[in-house]
Amino acid sequence: MTKRSNKSFIIVMTYLMLIRVVLNITTGISMFNFGFLFDIIIMMFLVGFFGSLVRYKTSQKAFYIIVIVFFSVVMIVDVINVSYFDMITSKSNLFGIDRLGEGNTKEYDLDIPFDIYVSILLGIFASYFIITNKKLDVFYKKDFGILSLFFIIVASIFFVGGNYNFDTKDDYYKSDVYLYKTMHDSSLFSEKYGYFNYHILDLFRGEIKINEEEAYENINTYFDNKEEHVTNDYSDIYAGYNIINIVGETLETRFIDPVLTPNLYMMLNDGYTFDNYYTPVFQQGATCNTEFMSLTSISAVRSNHTINNVCDSYVDNTYTYALPNQLESIGYNTYYFHSGYEWFYSREEINPKFGFSISKFQEDLFDLGYSEFHDRFDTEMIYFLDEFVNYDELFYIDLLTYSGHGAYNQEEFDIHNGRVEEAYPEVELNPEIVNYMEKLVELDNLIGLVIDKLTINGQMDNTLFVIYPDHYPYMFDQEMYSEYIGEEIGSPEIMRQDLIMYATNMTGEVISMTGSTIDITPSILNLIDSSLNFNYYFGKDLFSNMDNYVLFSDLTITDGSNYYNFNDEYTGLLSEEAILDNILYERIMELELQKELLIIDYFKKLDENEE
Repeated sequence: MTKRSNKSFIIVMTYLMLIRVVLNITTGISMFNFGFLFDIIIMMFLVGFFGSLVRYKTSQKAFYIIVIVFFSVVMIVDVINVSYFDMITSKSNLFGIDRLGEGNTKEYDLDIPFDIYVSILLGIFASYFIITNKKLDVFYKKDFGILSLFFIIVASIFFVGGNYNFDTKDDYYKSDVYLYKTMHDSSLFSEKYGYFNYHILDLFRGEIKINEEEAYENINTYFDNKEEHVTNDYSDIYAGYNIINIVGETLETRFIDPVLTPNLYMMLNDGYTFDNYYTPVFQQGATCNTEFMSLTSISAVRSNHTINNVCDSYVDNTYTYALPNQLESIGYNTYYFHSGYEWFYSREEINPKFGFSISKFQEDLFDLGYSEFHDRFDTEMIYFLDEFVNYDELFYIDLLTYSGHGAYNQEEFDIHNGRVEEAYPEVELNPEIVNYMEKLVELDNLIGLVIDKLTINGQMDNTLFVIYPDHYPYMFDQEMYSEYIGEEIGSPEIMRQDLIMYATNMTGEVISMTGSTIDITPSILNLIDSSLNFNYYFGKDLFSNMDNYVLFSDLTITDGSNYYNFNDEYTGLLSEEAILDNILYERIMELELQKELLIIDYFKKLDENEE
């Protein structure tokens, strides 16, 4: 009888568990939960099972080293992902991972924690000891009897829990079963069900299967029962106005200053300012997700079943009632300009679906002979307006800026350092803050150039500006940033920003209805033409003064003052807790409905059925 030998297996398991410890230290994903136990059982079973099938020493060593290398790479990617995007990576993210090394993301200042280097060193040592081990690992059948028993127990827990019948949908959404099935919070899933288990399930999990006819009817029922949009004191007061919609890349409106950003400051104080407005971040692809939500009034969907940006996932869908489509239907020329690449987030393909008749990118300026065009400098976007806009006809222009993008160590923006010093004389600022402020100056200068261009063409007094961030500066050192703005790290309050609307006849007004990115389109349409179709929006008109709520990607909900999430963590007035609990349930139902709407390409079916 061959003597039992498990030396290499023990080395692999020891290294994998050390990875879990490092993950806890670097990302805060707790190892003091059942997920850690699940990981031990699952990995012991899988590594031992497949290791025992290999009968040749060299091949077995290769298998063990592949396991070490694979999970080492996964952990490094996850640590970076959590650091910048607050989420663990998934299979669906891999389609966009090459963007970290090309296109508009070369400037990412990726910072790998020291703990990772320690883990890599440990991985090298583990691989060395496996290579120098002269014995083949041999497992007895009773070893697998014990491991199999534990594995079956774990699998049974998942199976029983996954098929549990809940009394109400509310109970289901609050349960760990919903977390397990949707993986909507990858870090929490890893704590409760296992980090290695998360990646294994994610790797082999298939696409969502839904009954398309049933989903279509459910969505129809939802829209049929929606309250109709009601006109208000703000309806149609800017009918016939041009619109310039500016999505400010990483615009942090707390930084707007009369000296640093005089144009933004003027618009913030003289226009409509929405002070209960949030920019929920749906990673990855936060910018494209924000664009999508602002144009369609449909939420981005955080799910491991699709690429975590809706632009790539649903590029072929129909968006009949997107803002540009509706504006084009009443005579607007619709333009989209971005200084980045046209292929990034499939914008060249999805923009016509939104209703943009003209979409131009840096490639188009290079073709026109702008060989020195610099995509980082927002002021150079004025060339788009010079070359492509017809000022004699009604227009809607969407400008996606770029200067504010991290990392915040880009010396070319030091040309604006004098403005920063003028705004904050003799104040010692963190270098990242200074660089970010310099980038804000560049954005503000673009707005000044746009104002000049409209004035020259006689359109300044007939144009409505809409300006809002795509997301907060998540590429900042978060501890430094949170301290600077006076908010806790990870607090939803970080995502409270200002939505700005401005026209020259405004005299300054603060509007405090709670809202977020999905409320932008119905709000703009209310000002421009309240007779258009509001029925197919999940957002609300922010001039309606209705009760409204904001749902964040981690399923926290707020009414603008109080916060509640599925972990029963509540901040606010006790009298409002039950209300938020009920509203959270409703919003999750809507989120699931929106997911199905995108999966079945609802508006294409709707158009076909109405023909």
